[in-house]
Amino acid sequence: MKNLILCACFIITIQLLNKSFAQPSWQEVPTAPSGPRHDDGYFINENLGWVVNGNGQIWKTTNGGDTWIKQFDKSTIYFRSVGFFDSLYGIAGNLGTDEFGGQTDTNLIYRTTNGGVSWNPINNFIGTKPRGVCGISVVNDSVIYGVGRVRGPVYFLKSTDKGLTWLTENMEQYAVDLMDIYFTSSDTGFIVGGNGNPNQNSNGIILYTSDAGNTWANVFTSSQLGEWCWKISFPSKNVGYVSLQRNVGSPVNFIKTTDGGQTWFEKQFTNFAYYVQGMGFANDTLGWAGGNSTYTTYETTDGGETWHDAGFGYRVNRFRMLNDSVGYAMGRTVYKFFSRTPTDIKTEVFGKSLGFELKQNYPNPFNPTTVIEFSIPQGTEINSLVLLKIYDVLGNEVKTLFDEVKEPGNYKVTFNASNLPSGVYFYKLTTENYSATRKIMLVR
Repeated sequence: MKNLILCACFIITIQLLNKSFAQPSWQEVPTAPSGPRHDDGYFINENLGWVVNGNGQIWKTTNGGDTWIKQFDKSTIYFRSVGFFDSLYGIAGNLGTDEFGGQTDTNLIYRTTNGGVSWNPINNFIGTKPRGVCGISVVNDSVIYGVGRVRGPVYFLKSTDKGLTWLTENMEQYAVDLMDIYFTSSDTGFIVGGNGNPNQNSNGIILYTSDAGNTWANVFTSSQLGEWCWKISFPSKNVGYVSLQRNVGSPVNFIKTTDGGQTWFEKQFTNFAYYVQGMGFANDTLGWAGGNSTYTTYETTDGGETWHDAGFGYRVNRFRMLNDSVGYAMGRTVYKFFSRTPTDIKTEVFGKSLGFELKQNYPNPFNPTTVIEFSIPQGTEINSLVLLKIYDVLGNEVKTLFDEVKEPGNYKVTFNASNLPSGVYFYKLTTENYSATRKIMLVR
């Protein structure tokens, strides 16, 4: 009985320490590329992602923003949106001409099939070619939807072949401006915008479809004139948020649903003028809204009931949350959200592998670093996704060491656990055809 009580106390202590060793926070990525503003970004995982901006640039990171590679640069384009199906196939949307001076490129969609090494214009439109793309929603490994644009003309775009060909639909019977899009499945989704050119004569509107965009219903119209919906965020199946932008005046509101978008209601964001654009949530209650160039981003911890200065981020246009612990925000620069202090990871590839294998770490016990070796055999799919994660004794995920595509080979990972308390942990390797778990011991 005494040993059982001691074991229970140890488990509770480990759990409490794991939850308390770091507080959630946003940090400016010091190495982020410069630009007038990064309008959008898309991340396959914590390490692999792309950001786009109004200078016609596309930047890629493979190490969580530590370094960036410029993959595309054409000043006559204003990239407003980006989305990826996987680590190779992606789409970047051009806002189009006439919106800002100098943007003369009429190619609205650029596509990559090699992770951004090359980007090619796509003009395979079935129907009228739109004038610009503001929002993109990737649904699965082949279906993607698009919408645009601010100040019109308004179109809905659909592709079922990884963005190679696009079916377009004129949406002027529903809206005057369309800015963002979010689909929960290949059939069900929402579009947000306004019913008048962004000025004092516009209300924000939310459109809904349950048949892949063949028909649309207006499910919400905002109560105030002089505003329009800008960004939509669903942190969970039932709870969703939409930002309302207005150039002048107050109060500034936002829109929320708690029943999966069947009904929506307005709540106040600020009682003073705030030029809000980006809005994103880590979970149903913790979220942020930004966009102003004078005030920093604001935060809520109670689902929008109250808001306070978050102390980071200007001109934020898009939040991309990978989960409730990691996210990115694109604005004047790039910002990254951590709910845990990241540990140092070093990776080494060596030799050829004969079969799947996850070896015991060494040394074990360890303090504070240890080496984990695993093998991916030849003949495995080249673009195989590899997951290597650390868990505590209660099964809570502590750290992701790998969440990316790896080629066949032998790998060594040096794991630094200096921010973790002593105790028993487990590491688990998962690929499409293999899974294994081993126990490790951290001793201070």
